[in-house]
Amino acid sequence: MSSSATTTTSTLASNGYDKTRVMIVNDSMYMRSLFSDLISSSQRLQVSDTANDGLDALRKIRKSRPDVVLLDLEMPNMDGLSFIENIMSADPLPVVLVSSYGQRGADVVFDALEMGAVDFVPIPQDDPEKMRGLRDTLVSKIEIAAQAKNHPRLKTKAARRPEREAARRSYSSKAVAGEDSAVVVIGASTGGPGVVGEIMSRLSADLPAGILIVQHMPEGFTKSFADRLNGISKIPVREAREGDAVRAGTALLAPGDYHLLVKPSRTVELNKSPRRFGVRPAINMSMVSASQVYGRKTIGVLLTGMGHDGAFGMKMIKRKGGVTVGQDESSSVVFGMAKAAAEMDAVDRLLPAEMIPEEIERMVASIQ
Repeated sequence: MSSSATTTTSTLASNGYDKTRVMIVNDSMYMRSLFSDLISSSQRLQVSDTANDGLDALRKIRKSRPDVVLLDLEMPNMDGLSFIENIMSADPLPVVLVSSYGQRGADVVFDALEMGAVDFVPIPQDDPEKMRGLRDTLVSKIEIAAQAKNHPRLKTKAARRPEREAARRSYSSKAVAGEDSAVVVIGASTGGPGVVGEIMSRLSADLPAGILIVQHMPEGFTKSFADRLNGISKIPVREAREGDAVRAGTALLAPGDYHLLVKPSRTVELNKSPRRFGVRPAINMSMVSASQVYGRKTIGVLLTGMGHDGAFGMKMIKRKGGVTVGQDESSSVVFGMAKAAAEMDAVDRLLPAEMIPEEIERMVASIQ
């Protein structure tokens, strides 16, 4: 490369043309400063602008042209949900939420995800300084969101506050799944909560298979996510507990920060063994253990998400004679995990999200 070419490349990099541009929207001056420092510490990101609430962000966004918006939810004048309503109906952009840990903010986080936000970063409410230890998580989620900015799914989100259905029944009292029953293991990451909800809302109440759901999600949010799924699903859903039986016609969600395994007794084991591919719960561990117990009556479902988690698990399901389905690129926020599985010849069918519930039911029926 010539010296002039080198100089040009260096100049472009120094001017930030190859960097992901991030707008920070937060009513706290301290948090805006903290996030600015964390983002600026990455050579791949830059702060395009900051705003102190949703209205301020809408005024500035056309000029600053960010690739990703890092959004607080509780703000004066215009809160985060109202901002998402406005931006998704006018000029959709990837939004990464920042939220306090735990139950208090979980419902509004899931509202925002259903309305079109790509992902969220939990922040300890009682000690914002701990955010400095989450730099890698923040940078990673912003970079992943930037890859979704032109995705058609982002542009077709219904820009409205989701309506909740009340839970309609008590938890199932069906017997433990017997030797002839099947198990469905659903794995998802970035962009997954909405797709998992869509699938669960459309599965039949009498599906003759147990369901295990592994969604990459931090501790403190999975209980609320399970409750939300339970409210829209004909099949009862709850967060898994140690020793739970895998039952036909019921669904268990892996708790945040715990791997979920299936034991030979067809009960659930939760553990905190080391992270796999940087995550806990790991989809691979659930899929592999389920395939070892259920053999050819294992169905693997791998949805939107960055990385490779679940690809090996899908391969093991195939090796044991089971069947698999992956979410296709056209309907994925991030076509990563299912793509990795397809490249390993571990996916029987790649389908749009809306076709997956019917395919699960067809697969369950075919192996009975």
